[in-house]
Amino acid sequence: MKKLTTDAVAIAKASSTINRFAKRNTIILLLLALCSLLLITSCTGESSNGDAENPLYYKYSSSTFSVEVPNDWEVISQFTSDYPQNTLVAFRNNLKDQDFIANVNIVASSTETDMNNGDYAIEMLQEHEGNLIDYRLIEQQEIEIVIEGAETPAYLNYFEGRNSIDSDLLKFVQVYGINDSIGYIATATFLPEEDEFIIENCVHMVKSLELK
Repeated sequence: MKKLTTDAVAIAKASSTINRFAKRNTIILLLLALCSLLLITSCTGESSNGDAENPLYYKYSSSTFSVEVPNDWEVISQFTSDYPQNTLVAFRNNLKDQDFIANVNIVASSTETDMNNGDYAIEMLQEHEGNLIDYRLIEQQEIEIVIEGAETPAYLNYFEGRNSIDSDLLKFVQVYGINDSIGYIATATFLPEEDEFIIENCVHMVKSLELK
């Protein structure tokens, strides 16, 4: 009887030890699972928040500039004579059933060393006034664009005109920036009767211009 009692006590102690190990292992596994979940959340949170804030656009980026573009717009890298010779890239609305398709282009040109964004905007407006028929400045806004990581004062100009006597009246929205004596212009062009949503896309694109 004494041997059985001793064996029972030993078994009970062993069982208690096993239970303690099992509980401890369970806690460790739960902690590891929690850590893994937190790690996954932290890795994906930034991207998810960015998509949620602006799901309609993606960032088109080159070595010298970037711009936000609607997901369904076409990227153009082969240019016809309709585009300026110094065009870097252009983007076009995906609707093809119109005589004129809303578009945005980015051009770059050398500028004077001491010229700033405001000077460049004034110079370009004077040039448009001389080149466009029925030119009219509709609105000018003071905005900020990012140049080499810093918010920098710039102008957004909204004007209209015709490229020739028999061509359609077009509306233009432009933003200007200078970096390393290179002047960049983001230009949106669309018909006066263009859909309001498309116009908002155009304005968003030119205002998102960033120089590196």
